[in-house]
Amino acid sequence: MSTTEDHCVIMERLSTSIVLRFVLIFNLAASLIAFPMVIAASMALWRARVAKLFHINVIIIFQVHLIGFFLHCFSRIVLHVLDLWNYAMLDYCDMTPSTIRCFVFRLQYVFGLWLVGATTVPLIIERYVATIKSSSYEHFGCSLGVCMAILQVFLAVVPTSINFRNFSFEEPVMNYCMAIKVGLVSHTEKAAMASLVIQIIARILFHYLLKMNENLRKQQLTSSLSNRYSLEQNLKSMKTLKRFADLQSIFMIIHMGLFILILQIGPDVEKSTYISLVEMNAPYPLYAVISIIVLLKKAHLNKVKLKKTLETHVNADQNVYFENFKKFLH
Repeated sequence: MSTTEDHCVIMERLSTSIVLRFVLIFNLAASLIAFPMVIAASMALWRARVAKLFHINVIIIFQVHLIGFFLHCFSRIVLHVLDLWNYAMLDYCDMTPSTIRCFVFRLQYVFGLWLVGATTVPLIIERYVATIKSSSYEHFGCSLGVCMAILQVFLAVVPTSINFRNFSFEEPVMNYCMAIKVGLVSHTEKAAMASLVIQIIARILFHYLLKMNENLRKQQLTSSLSNRYSLEQNLKSMKTLKRFADLQSIFMIIHMGLFILILQIGPDVEKSTYISLVEMNAPYPLYAVISIIVLLKKAHLNKVKLKKTLETHVNADQNVYFENFKKFLH
């Protein structure tokens, strides 16, 4: 059987797979919903009143995070639309996508995926600096945020390079656009395992930072009103970001854990089943929708709480403040 005939047979199996079609349609629908939401969230990140709860460095980190969603959703829309169109309209032998097309859009797909997953580490570093420099951090510029954005990109580039190190340009076409071939997964599996461990450690560290902020807050009565504002704002933003960190960690732990399992069983299942499992185990568009809604609601709630807390500080008996301040001096 010739290579062309092989492609025709494989494409017949893929295009007639009900499970694969369902997965592609589901992820396409989620991507079409998430894509405009990501754009709107990116605009709100800089313009919305609720965004003022966060420091400019946090905003920069989240902007890179949203860019990851943007790239992933965009490439997914293109890939899934083309696949579904080809499966419905073309002959089996004409369905195979070109290798260059697969490389261009799958590269964006994978890089966006890792860019989203790389957010937690820079965020923890930024929040640690914000905690230990709480008295003056509100006056910090954006240099730390830019450095953390560069770190995010680096953390995404490394595993993306690992994913594509075995990508072959020798064949003019591919049966399905994927970054790695079944069986050539050792390096990708190690990268996924490392990411899994990092997410677990990051979740622990974020809870530790929240405790540090709560301890600093107890010293507010002996601080200036400006410093109390910074501490209160930092604590409220930490609680908002904690919700994000919990969502991010839980999603990434489940995703990477299942991804490692799928890589293990890949050689033993039908190709259409393997592709369906890989695509279904990367519900990043759906995660984008959920995380944006949850984060905006939590940020709005904490903004209201911050305003009420600060009003309480301003209206508090000043004698109590000065009495505690004298105690602090002695």
